Amino acid sequence: MRAERAGPRMPEKSLFERNLLALSMYNSGLARELSAEHGTTSGCRVVFQRAKTGSLIPALGEDSSALPLHSTFNPEREGERFKELYTGNGFLLFLGMGAGYHIAPFLAQPEVSSILIIEESLPLFRTILEHIDCHHIFLDPRVKVLVDKSSREIEEYLLATYIPALLGDLKSIPLWPRFNASREYFKGVLKTVEETINQIADDYSVQAAFGKKWFANTLSNLPTAEFTSTTLSPRKKVMVTGAGPSLEDSIKEVKKLRKEYFLIASDTSLPCLMAHDCPPDCVISIDCQQVSYHHFLAGYPRGIPLLLDLASPPVLTRLSDKLLFFSSGHPFSQFVNRNWRRFPFIDTSGGNVSHAAVSLAVNLGAREIALFGVDFSYPEGKTYARGTYLYRHFQSRETRFMPAETRFLNLIFRNKTVLRERDSGFLRYTIKPLLTYKESLETFAGRIEARIVHRRVKGQSLAVPANPGGPAGGINELFAAGPAGTSAREFLFEYREALFTLTRPFNPVVNYLHSLNKDERDLWTTLLPALAALRVEARGETPDGALLLEKTRQYALARLIALVRE
Repeated sequence: MRAERAGPRMPEKSLFERNLLALSMYNSGLARELSAEHGTTSGCRVVFQRAKTGSLIPALGEDSSALPLHSTFNPEREGERFKELYTGNGFLLFLGMGAGYHIAPFLAQPEVSSILIIEESLPLFRTILEHIDCHHIFLDPRVKVLVDKSSREIEEYLLATYIPALLGDLKSIPLWPRFNASREYFKGVLKTVEETINQIADDYSVQAAFGKKWFANTLSNLPTAEFTSTTLSPRKKVMVTGAGPSLEDSIKEVKKLRKEYFLIASDTSLPCLMAHDCPPDCVISIDCQQVSYHHFLAGYPRGIPLLLDLASPPVLTRLSDKLLFFSSGHPFSQFVNRNWRRFPFIDTSGGNVSHAAVSLAVNLGAREIALFGVDFSYPEGKTYARGTYLYRHFQSRETRFMPAETRFLNLIFRNKTVLRERDSGFLRYTIKPLLTYKESLETFAGRIEARIVHRRVKGQSLAVPANPGGPAGGINELFAAGPAGTSAREFLFEYREALFTLTRPFNPVVNYLHSLNKDERDLWTTLLPALAALRVEARGETPDGALLLEKTRQYALARLIALVRE
C-alpha cells in the first residue's frame, strides 16, 4: 500500500490553516498551541496511506512497518460500525483522534450531547491536520479536544463541564490502534476518568436526592436571612461534639474543659449535652431535611447562637433569636453570596455535621480543636449517645417483640457494607459512608494549621497530622454576615426576572450553553442541583437536555412566584 506525504486536495499549508481556523471556533487554546508548534513535527513518525476507497489514513511508524490507525479498505464504513457498536447518545469520550473517521458518524446524531477527544501527541495531531481535512469535526460546538494534557488537567475539565443530569452517561470509545501505540498514557487517562466520574457520581447522587430541597429552602430562608446580625468572636481553643456513643463516656471531660474551650455542638449531639446540663456555646446544623427538626424537640436553649446552612429547613429559623446563616458549596448559595449578601463560608463537603463544625472552628481561628463523640463507627453495636432523638423515637415505639435495641441493630445492618472489627476485646461495626466521612475529615485536617485532638474512646481512630497548633500571632475577623445589597424581596424579583428572560433552551444543549454569556450560564448553574433531582424523577429515561432545562426553569419560577406572593 502506497505511503504519501502530502494531502490529496490542497497544499499542506492551506489545509492546515483550514483545520486550524475551524478548531479555533471552539478549541481556541489548542489552536494557539498548534500555531506555536512550528518545527516540531519532523520527529513525528507518521506516514499517510491510501485505503482501497482512496481515502487518506495516517499510519504510525516507518513506511514498511507503519501501523494504520483506520481500515485500509474502507475507513468510512469502519466508522459507521463504531456508531453501530457504541450507542450514540450522551457524553462520548474518544481516546485517539486519528483522521476522525470513527468520530464523524456521531456528529449527525442529536442524541450525542458532547464529544471529548483526547490525544497524547501534539506533533502527531498537527501532522494529521496538515494532511487530512477534519474541519467538519471541529466546527461542531459539541466537540472539545484535549492534547497532551496531564491527569490533573483532564480531571479539572470533566469536573467543570460534565453534568450527568444534562449530558447523560459518559462512554469511552478507544481507537484501538492509537490506544495500543500509547497504551500507558491512555490507560492513565481511563483511570483518571474513572476516578473523576466516581467523584462526580457521588456529588450527583447527593444533588439528585436534595437538589430541590436546597433550592426551595434557600429561597424561603432569604427573607429571614436579610435581618440576621449574630456574630461569633475568634477562639483559640474549640471543642466539637458529635453524637457518637463515646460522647457518653467523655461527657465528664467535656464539662471539665468547658471553661477553657469554646464548645460547638452538632445538632445531633445537643440533646445529649442538655441532658447532662452542659449547654454549648453554639449549635451547627447542615441537614436540609425536615427530620433535622427532631434534634430540637426537647427544646432549644435561649441565648445560644444557632448556625444554619442557607439551605436548612425554614422551620429551624424559629428556634433561636440568635441565628447566623452560612453558605456552603450549593450553587444557589454561592450565587446569593456574590449577588446579594455575603455570608460566612463553611466547608460542608465532608457530608456530615462534624466536618462542618471543624470547618467552623478553623474559621474562628482555632489553634486547637478537640473532638468528642466523633466515632465514625458503632462501638459494641451502639449507634448514638443516649439522649439523642432516636432513643426517644425508638423507645416510644418499642414492644415486647420489637425492643428499641432491635431497632438500633436494624439501623446498622440495613446497610450492606457493614464491616466488623475487633479492638481491645470489643467489637466495633462501621459502614462505608462513615469511613468516607472519616477520610474526608482526615484530608481536611491535612490542609489546616490547627491541631486536632481526637478523643475517640472506642470509635474509629482519626489519622490527623501532628500540627503544632498554628502560628503564634495573627488577627482573626468576626464570623458574621456582611450587609445586604438590597431587600430580599428585591433580590428575588431580580432573580425571577433574570430566569424569565433567559433564551429558551434548544438541543444539542452544549450548543445552547455555548451561546450564553457568563451571567446567563451563572443563572443556569444555580439550578443544576434541582435539575439533577428532576432528572431522577424522570425515572431513568434518556434526557432531552433542552426539555429538562426548561422544566427546571419552570420549577424555579413557580417557587419564586409562590414565595413573592407570600
